[in-house]
Amino acid sequence: MRDKTHEKLKPVSELDGLGLAPLVKEIRVTEPYDTTGHWFEPQAFSRHDLRHFSAFTNVQALTLQGVDISSFMPDIDRYFGYLSPTLRSIALVEPRCTPRQLSSFLSLFSNLDDIYISSPVRETTKIVHDSELVLFSSPKLRGRLKLFDFTWVETLTDLITLCGGLRFRDMDLCKAASCAPIMLEACVGTLETLRFHMAGKEFDVASPADSS
Repeated sequence: MRDKTHEKLKPVSELDGLGLAPLVKEIRVTEPYDTTGHWFEPQAFSRHDLRHFSAFTNVQALTLQGVDISSFMPDIDRYFGYLSPTLRSIALVEPRCTPRQLSSFLSLFSNLDDIYISSPVRETTKIVHDSELVLFSSPKLRGRLKLFDFTWVETLTDLITLCGGLRFRDMDLCKAASCAPIMLEACVGTLETLRFHMAGKEFDVASPADSS
């Protein structure tokens, strides 16, 4: 497992070694559906690996597919906090965590504008710890929200509290009817476009930044 992990991280170290890491504007991490193949977890990162990742100082879009967010708790800021100054868009596809861990993770990025979340998986197979919620010092969340197969109202309530309200201008909802009332109320002063997608219809799994 250790050797395979470092093989996956080798391109990251090479970018850092060439001084190219600050030029990277988007990071995408895709975990295999087979849980035995997961590698993107804290125990796989050495001090040098973390140094290479923290060299990405200009990342504006982050996509995590199938990543076990709960495994990074409660020290998740150590692994992702360096992205906060520049990150504007985040896409989480089948993240594994609890609703509070999801809001804790999102609260790290005080400059977020766009959020896409698809089919979160509630982590119930092991004991996990939450991290502290981070109060947004400069609340953004004024771009686009896309929710697919999402029912975690607790996460949205946390974000509303942390931000003192939400400011999304565009909203796409598919299989997220339970979240519609609270989101419409939270964004009543800023919402310009609302789209309801029928279940079974194609729903873009790309990050919000990919959409016009």
